[in-house]
Formats: sequence, C-alpha cells, structure tokens
Amino acid sequence: MRKLVWQYLEGNLSRRVFLQSLVAAGLTTSAARSFAEAAERGEERAPGAPDAAPAYTFTGTGADLLAEQIKAAGTRFLFTNPGSVEVAFFDALTDRSELQIIMGLHEGVVLSMADGYHKVAGEPAFVNVHAVAGTGQIGGQMFNAHRDGSGIFITAGLSDITKFSDDLHLAPSAGSNQTNINQQFTKMSWEVRNGATCAVAARRAYKLTSTAPGGPVYVGYSRDALADKVSGEIWPKESFMIDARPRPAADKLEALARMLIEAERPTVIFGDEVWKTGAQAKAVELTELLGMAAATGQQALQNFPTHHPQYIGRVRRGEAYPFGNQDLIVQMGARDPGGMRIPEVIRMAPTYVAVGMDTEMMGRTHPVDLAIVADVNTSLSELIDAVKSLATDERLEKIRSSRLSVVAGAAAERRAKLEDDARKNFDNATIHPDRLDYELNQAIHPNAIVASENLTGKSNFMNFGYRDDQKMHLGSNGTSLGRGIGNAIGAQIAAPDRQVVVSIGDGSTMYSSSGFWTMARYEVPVLTIVWNNRNYQTVRHGFHRFGGRMAETGHYHGMNLTNPNIDYVGLAASQGVSGERAESPSDLAAALKRGSQTTLDGKPYLVEVLIDKYGGGAESTWYRDYSVAAERKRRA
Repeated sequence: MRKLVWQYLEGNLSRRVFLQSLVAAGLTTSAARSFAEAAERGEERAPGAPDAAPAYTFTGTGADLLAEQIKAAGTRFLFTNPGSVEVAFFDALTDRSELQIIMGLHEGVVLSMADGYHKVAGEPAFVNVHAVAGTGQIGGQMFNAHRDGSGIFITAGLSDITKFSDDLHLAPSAGSNQTNINQQFTKMSWEVRNGATCAVAARRAYKLTSTAPGGPVYVGYSRDALADKVSGEIWPKESFMIDARPRPAADKLEALARMLIEAERPTVIFGDEVWKTGAQAKAVELTELLGMAAATGQQALQNFPTHHPQYIGRVRRGEAYPFGNQDLIVQMGARDPGGMRIPEVIRMAPTYVAVGMDTEMMGRTHPVDLAIVADVNTSLSELIDAVKSLATDERLEKIRSSRLSVVAGAAAERRAKLEDDARKNFDNATIHPDRLDYELNQAIHPNAIVASENLTGKSNFMNFGYRDDQKMHLGSNGTSLGRGIGNAIGAQIAAPDRQVVVSIGDGSTMYSSSGFWTMARYEVPVLTIVWNNRNYQTVRHGFHRFGGRMAETGHYHGMNLTNPNIDYVGLAASQGVSGERAESPSDLAAALKRGSQTTLDGKPYLVEVLIDKYGGGAESTWYRDYSVAAERKRRA
C-alpha cells in the first residue's frame, strides 16, 4: 500500500490508476477516494520518503551565511561579474571550493549563462552582479528570463543610502531603491540590510524562483549586511524548496477528454511547461492516441518533436485544417496567443481550453471555455487515462485513423515542400542559409543542444525533440539580443556530456562576444556558428514591410554592417578561441566538420559563415556615410 502512495505522490501513477489499485487491494471506492485525498494532503507518508536533514546554526559574516545557504540549496555554480561592493561575499567563497565561480566579462552575458544553465539542468541558477550599475546592465537578459519563466536567483551588492548620506558611489538615486531598476522583470525583488537575514532571504528567493510558474528573483544585499558578524540558521533545501505538482480537477479533466473525443478538428498547442515538467513523451502519446495535430506557440524550448508526422508548427488562422480552421484548440502549458492590435481579439477556434500552472496565461487576451490549473505532466497522464476510459479501443482507433489521414498527409506535404524549396538554393554560387542549415545538421551530433539566436536563420532540416536521437532547441520567447553565447555556455556546463552549438547571427554576436573569453578560461567546448550576412536582417525585414520611403529607395537606415567588416574569427582568437571562415559552398562542410570535431575533443571553436541575405531589401548595401574627422577645423 505504501509503495502505491510513493508512486502516486512521485507522479508515476495517475489518480485513476492509483484509485483502481487501492480498490484492487481491498478498499471500497469511497475509502479509496478518502485515502487518495489524505495522501495528497500529506497525511499518508510514502515509504522511504527522506526526512529533511537537520538545520544547523552557523556563525560568521552575513556573507558566510549566504554562502552556506547557497551550498545547502544544492547550488554548485555561481555565475558572476564581481565588484568591490560584494567583497565580503567573495571573501566567503575563499574556503568553499565546492562553490565554483563562472566569470563573465559583462553582466548581461553572466545572466544569459545562468538562463541557459537553468533551462538544461532544470534547477535554479545563481547569479551575482555588481551593485546598481551591474543591476542595470542585466536588464535585457532579465527581460528574456522573465518571458521564459526561468528560475534564476540574482544577487547584487548594495550601497545603503538609508544610513547617513543618500549620495553614494554605485548606489541608487536619492529616494529610490536598487530593486526599482528591474523589478518589472522579476517575481519579486527586495533588499537586505541586516546580516542575520542573509540566509532567510536566500531561502525565500530559491523557493520563489523554483515554484511554478518560475521566474527571476532579485535580492540586493547591503555592504554592511554582508560584512556583519552574525549567527543564523542554515536549512537543507528539502525544508523550503516547493515541488508543486497539483493534480487536475477530475470533473474538468473528464470534460476535456470528452471534448477531444468529440471534436472533428482538434489541435493541441504544447508550451514550455511541457518541457519543464518532463512531459514530452506524454504529449506525443496523447497526440498519437487521438490522431490530432500538434502545434507550438510562443516558446523558448521545442516542446514537440519537429519531425513528428503530426507536427504542424504554429496555428495559422485562415488556412485549412490541420494548419488552421480548428474546432477545438487546447493550450497545454503554453502562453496566451496574444494579439498585436485592438480589436484583434479573434477566436482561434469555437472551443478553446487552457491547461497549466501559469494562470496569467489563461484567458489573458483569448477567451477560454475551460481552464484547468494543474501540473502539465500530471494532467497529460490523467487525460490519457480519461480518454481511454470514455471510449472503447475500437472507437479510439476509428477516431485516430480518420484524423490522421488528414493531419499526417498535410504535414508531410508541407515538410516536403519546405525541404524541396530549400534544396533549390544548395547550388548557389554563395552560401545560402538553407545550405548552412542542412550542412550544420549533418555535421553536429544527433543529440546536440542548439542554442539559437538567429531570428532569420533556417532550421528546416534540424530534428528537434527530446529523445536521445534528437537535438534540443534552446531559445527564448524574449527578443532582447545578447543571450545566445551565454545560453550556450550555461547549457554546456549543465550538460558536459552533450555537444552544444550556438547558432547566432552576426549582429547578435556583437552583443555578447566577451563570452568567448569565458569559453577559453573554463574550457567550455561550445561550437559557435556565426551566420554573417553583414546586415541586421530581422529589422530590415520590418523596415521593408512598413512599405514607406525606405522600401521605395532601398535606403534602410542602420542595417548595413560593413565598412569595416567585422572579423569574427579574429575576435574569438583574441580571447583564446580558435576558428575559421567559410566563404563558399565548397568550404562549408569541411569547416563545420573540423569545428564539430574540435569541440568533441574538448575545445571551443568558431566557424564564421558568409551567407546570402534574403527577403525584402536584400540587395541593398546602402548606408549614410559620415566622417567626424572630416568635420574638424583643426587637428587637436
């Protein structure tokens, strides 16, 4: 009996199977339900469930308390760009070699490293940045982490303007708080001015950042709090980390199961809560059970295999089923679809359902007919059971076959067309992005992690998914540039046994190129592929779509990245990362192969690939020339 409780509480048994097992063990149906409810309240203890290790009192500086609590929370890596305000904290690390610093040369890169680490490791990441200025400089990457709900505990030193003067070096402005700077991108931000509360604040931060829905948490520790001689309790992570996996309401789950069975043209949009809860296999199982279309929306991770025969990409309003014209859409752990302009509140389907833990993403701009607040992994497991209990095997097979003939055929036809159109560009005299996509997919490991910051790059040939023979797509739902290189570094630290590739545009590279130094310093064997079209192509596309004078004249302001051309191979080499440039199709495959092998041998490597521009305004090389030197009236 206790073994059943353990399996149920760990999420290895659905509620339906748990109840059936209890009845089979001799309980009545009502007794089984009461027993299950008691287990869910924690009144029935699972066998072998570990008792939390005892808390202990530690005496030292406030910074010592913080470092001890970080250790007790299970953190090993501290992503940081250090500063003098945090001197007591770094002093506390001196005799704690189990806490490994990973240093970056800019706070933005540091935060993106932590973001990549969290997304791959699935555990909270720890960051320390420098006081008020460093806090400001993480803004762009904190925005991305906030959009993705990434579990990151961010600390910073604090020059306290409440003790005497309110005009201090590296301090918030008079009348302001340091937390004001990035508060909108955190679940919570606060300041600590008492050394005895350093560990308490850390526990609170870990709990908040790791509890679904996740998100960054920020704590500013004052210089005095970190240096104070104090005593305080250190708790094991089991005492304060919350593993929240609520089960779906049975009546709502049954209603959804009936909708899925009875619909004619259903589609499920799988979001990042699928990946975060480890529910990818169950997402595939449900989709295959009912023969329906699987889609993705606004996401950071690839939550459904891209080469699965039922995968359709994004839902497209106005197209025929399975790509559009659904009669039922289920938003499974995904973001609200949103809208650009009022009155663009258009129903995507006559019936719309949202499932997940992030209630802010339910009914935000799109009306819902049914909302289920629950853990996505548990919900999928129990939804599969509910579907099977409501229909016979024969009926389910009939439903599956009828839908699959439409979904799989249309999806296969569209994928074949994408690949056929791409292959037409393979023999261009210069390297087309389609050719680079194909060759890169061939050159890297089938299970590589691909950190992508390449908004107009191609990925039609990349087989993204969750299995050992599929690549992991590591991206962001945020659009602040500068994350790709840091994300790749963090991912490689989290998964040292997997190949990690950063696929990045030339413009994006310049936002975070100091990350090459970190790769070299810590021997992080990331393969960097710079897609160099010497242009801000994503923005140019937007300028061209506007259809104004820039489109008429071909004069796109600020888009051309030549004169001078940036030498990305030299840029990486100056920081200790070797590389090469591929300038023609005949160079490409061999360069990628050499780069891939170098990283498999344990060293970082960069391949700069000169690629064609495409889309509106691709032929433009214009920029408005200007010389400051020519303006001089005398030479000073």
